[in-house]
Amino acid sequence: MLQASLILVNGKIHTFDNAKPQVTALASYGGRIVATGSDAEVRALAGDNTRVIDLRGRTAVPGFNDAHNHMLEVGIKLTRIRLDECMSIAEMVELVRDAATRTPAGEWVIGEGWNDSNFAEGRLPTRQDLDAATTRHPVLLKRFFNMDVVNTGALQLAGVDARTPDPAGGKIEHGPDGSPSGILRASAKTLVRRLLPDPSINECVIALERAAREYNAVGITSVLDPGLMPWEVRAYQAARAAGRLTMRMALMLSWHGFREHETEAELDERASATGLYTGLGDEWLRLNGLKMAVDGGTTSRTAWMFEPFVGENVVRDFNRLNAADLLRYFTRGHELGWDIGIHAIGDRAHHESAKAFAAMLDGAPAKRAHRHNLIHAYFATEESLQHMARRQLAAVIQPTFVYYEGDDLFRDVGATLAHRYKPMRTYLDRGIPVIATSDVPSTVGFDPAIGLYALVTRRTHKGTLIAPQEAVTREEALRAYTVTSPWLTREEGIKGKLLPGMLADVAVLDRDYFTIPEEQIKQMRVELTVLGGDVVHEARS
Repeated sequence: MLQASLILVNGKIHTFDNAKPQVTALASYGGRIVATGSDAEVRALAGDNTRVIDLRGRTAVPGFNDAHNHMLEVGIKLTRIRLDECMSIAEMVELVRDAATRTPAGEWVIGEGWNDSNFAEGRLPTRQDLDAATTRHPVLLKRFFNMDVVNTGALQLAGVDARTPDPAGGKIEHGPDGSPSGILRASAKTLVRRLLPDPSINECVIALERAAREYNAVGITSVLDPGLMPWEVRAYQAARAAGRLTMRMALMLSWHGFREHETEAELDERASATGLYTGLGDEWLRLNGLKMAVDGGTTSRTAWMFEPFVGENVVRDFNRLNAADLLRYFTRGHELGWDIGIHAIGDRAHHESAKAFAAMLDGAPAKRAHRHNLIHAYFATEESLQHMARRQLAAVIQPTFVYYEGDDLFRDVGATLAHRYKPMRTYLDRGIPVIATSDVPSTVGFDPAIGLYALVTRRTHKGTLIAPQEAVTREEALRAYTVTSPWLTREEGIKGKLLPGMLADVAVLDRDYFTIPEEQIKQMRVELTVLGGDVVHEARS
């Protein structure tokens, strides 16, 4: 008789199996679930070498699947100055000063994650702020999305001065004296970023291992990392070969809209020359699709909008590619067998992307079912909703943005548009697939508990309600993090539910998500994470 390698008993295990929606016990063997049911039924599979864990009544759910998460970037970020929690420019400068004391003169000092909406000074940082920390090092500090601040030394190395023109799709901010302020928006970031050395493959493997462990600690067992260059894909394969990935990975290749120096011919070759397409790989590491981007973001005021941002008179063009080319690019990728995801944040970007996808699919010969998707999907028009529903274009949203950045919407796009932000209720009611993700490091954190809280309450970290009519139920929110995510990567047959035959990926919570007061959802912690039947995280008692 089969003897399980791991058995969980005495729990509230939510399976998302219609036949057995909640059980008390689960058994796994060979990385898969082999039985669910009562404690007595499942304990019958225990043998001398079976590990039996008493959940002591705790709630267990499928492992979280963060299907838009730049894990390699996060791992590298964890080796740099972490600025996510900085509440002032002065605090950020002090962290730079401290790092400079431990860095040889002339080498880069790099930090990531600052958010100006948190700063007590109520302004953006400048190169003079960073110069006060060090003039012996070039300094580059990445905002959580689409904006950097650099010091004078970094500008000098890049050859950027008062006469340097703005690059297409970007802006070099200037101070009162006409010299660069140190703020580089959108594509202007590359003027300095291109000077940074790429990490080695070994450094990437270490970064991936570290990030995976942190993700395991919040119950994440699967990640889709979007927009990767070939060397980054190689780093993932090296980490897998070395046995240092405690995470199931799907990878999206970087395609149109990311790097100005890449020609259209080079990008076409990336998608076509090897003969690969969506689906290659196994349950641990697989190719998912192609990542595109048409615009920027709202808080950096680089999104493609129908109307100007609050306080501005014109709609600025920070687009990363020509929208007239969308149909051609979509058609090419689809014909090659790739699923395509496109970064589309502004209401105009969303509208044009959905329209181009629908036009492409209307004219394409019947092939296997696609999983094309709009990434971020901030503001949907009625026409785009119809296209998405008719053609099953998924919305890959980030509820973490609601929580961490929602208050800034009123400043940037005004109250009317803010209350149309990430309309999950509307998407679901129209039958549109919705996948909930974090998109770190483009936001502060990756904890699914924060995302679940934001989807259920529609409240920011300051308590502000954002589009409260778009709130969803607790089950709908959890499904978007577990059940629907594998659909995006064509893995719905092996993950996302806890039933026999599925992968044994489980997150055990410290409280009952379905019954606790709403305010406690964001405080939930994961006490046990199981990946393929192996415990990869266990909280200290």
